[in-house]
Amino acid sequence: MQAAFTDTQDALREAVSDLLADHATSESVRATALDGAGFDADLWAYLVAMGVVDLPGTVEEGVVAEELGRVVAPLPYVEHVVALAALRYVEPEHEVANALAAGDAIGVYAAGAVLRLEGGAAHGMLPRVPHGGTATHLLAVADDGARQVLVVLDAAETTRTTLPTMDRTRPLADVTVDGVGALVVGVADGHAPAALVAATLYAHDLVGVGQACLDMAVAYARTREQFGRPIGAFQAVSHRLVDMFVALESARSHAYHAAWATAVGDDVAALAASQAKASASEAAVACAQGAIQVHGGIGFTWEHDLHLYLKRARSGSALWGTASEHRRRIADHAGV
Repeated sequence: MQAAFTDTQDALREAVSDLLADHATSESVRATALDGAGFDADLWAYLVAMGVVDLPGTVEEGVVAEELGRVVAPLPYVEHVVALAALRYVEPEHEVANALAAGDAIGVYAAGAVLRLEGGAAHGMLPRVPHGGTATHLLAVADDGARQVLVVLDAAETTRTTLPTMDRTRPLADVTVDGVGALVVGVADGHAPAALVAATLYAHDLVGVGQACLDMAVAYARTREQFGRPIGAFQAVSHRLVDMFVALESARSHAYHAAWATAVGDDVAALAASQAKASASEAAVACAQGAIQVHGGIGFTWEHDLHLYLKRARSGSALWGTASEHRRRIADHAGV
């Protein structure tokens, strides 16, 4: 395994971080999250212009996903990259794949849902699709379980119902298609790369969430004083911070390993992706909850950003397999 990032990958992280510092501030993220759409079109345009919606591999995509998680950016980045990976796996030069790569279209992959095919038309309701209200194209598995289907969501035969969600940086929508023209794009085995990429990149997003929470907690523990001392000097606080750090570093190691294994097609990629998703899901939630505790009463208020991070951690931990589901897969792999 390549244990260190290249200069190019480090430069990518720095460039994305600088962009987000200017265009994904707390104020802008809150405004976008509360406007109902949960999609920052301007920020998405900046990322498209940078070329980060079509990167060479999962390691580079993970770098971007982690930085987006740090600021809980209201963007369909992970969902888009997953759809692009699944489509390219079966139809590398498909015109929609090229449009997704160029940022001219936005894709999502409806996990765990199927569409009924009748002739060349698709029917069905796909529940709780992340960023389903924003996407222009959707991939799903056909009801026979053997084919992968691509539909255009802007067609008149589609209906999208935005759902009330806890995490407003990652909106959900029920997508109903009723006779929309569908294109079969390969066998359903295309779900395999989608699942690998999704678990890996959601793990990176969650690592970014956890890191932001840890950073906020450490900064607050250094400056908030009680009994004439910074609260970080008290063992009850310092031990909590150390526990957060240890959980996060373990998750980070798993996420980086999964990104490398997926990028090179290593035999352990599926196992590594499950390890990453399980570890990062638990670490992000633990860091968000721990940061709220360190902040005391202020951490529970609407005005503080920590509730955005806790909600992002909760939503990310539920998508493409919970920690328990991935641990079951790890146990199955070990023959337990």
